[in-house]
Amino acid sequence: MKEKIINTLLLVFFVSFIFILSSCLNINSADGPAGSKPDSANESESMPQEEQDPTEIEAGSVETETASGDETGTAEEDSLPDLIRVTSPEPDEMVSSPLLVKGEARGTWFFEATFPVKLIDADGNIILSHYAGAEGEWMTKDFVPFSAELIFENPPVKTGILVLERNNPSDLPENDASITIPVKFGKNEKTVEDCDPIKGEYFAGAILLGIDNKNNIITVKQLFNEPNEKTISPDVALSEDCKIVKSILIREPEEKEIVSEITLDEIPVGSEIGILFKPDNTARAIIYQIMAD
Repeated sequence: MKEKIINTLLLVFFVSFIFILSSCLNINSADGPAGSKPDSANESESMPQEEQDPTEIEAGSVETETASGDETGTAEEDSLPDLIRVTSPEPDEMVSSPLLVKGEARGTWFFEATFPVKLIDADGNIILSHYAGAEGEWMTKDFVPFSAELIFENPPVKTGILVLERNNPSDLPENDASITIPVKFGKNEKTVEDCDPIKGEYFAGAILLGIDNKNNIITVKQLFNEPNEKTISPDVALSEDCKIVKSILIREPEEKEIVSEITLDEIPVGSEIGILFKPDNTARAIIYQIMAD
């Protein structure tokens, strides 16, 4: 009897132990170890973070990164007509010295009423660096007329470009802008042959007083520079092949003369001119000479 009681107690103890152990295991399985995180949190930490969508970057950053890219460059070229317009010379025009550059640009293209102009040949050599000047109030966002007179010697190559640059005193690349115009250069030929006294030709200096384009006559006042100089009529008839040329004398950095053909109307009345006469007393050339600044 005593042995039976002992066996019963042992059985109850064993069952109780199993029940308690089972309960403890269930609790640990649900809550996890102390200090641990739920599986979902662990999975979240173990997963790699997604990369930031580039479209979510601030617009300012995008503009900065693409400032030197092709897309921005194209946009700038497309917007140039709204910043500067060149009326002369036209693309691929034959040019010679003096070259008159004209157009209009917004006031933001200027600084101190000027902006740089360069003439470059097809080999990349800079023929001339100069400035264009505003012909009006430049401190505005509106268009302002500009002009520049370029005096140069024709290069040995046939083509080149005219470059008009925005004046950028800050030297910041993002403020740079320019427009290029392709041009063609004429041949380096002597425009006017020298006076030949053997053929009966002669030369006279005069002041231009008037121009009669209809009758192809100019009115002048003779300047006597030589004691035995031939007297000319105040009304000078121009031959059918008479050339009108502008001679520009340049002293620095080396002395040289640049001659180009012009029209009579480009010579201001009151200017001093030289006249080359044929033996029949008609003018074969009118020379308007000035000194370069």
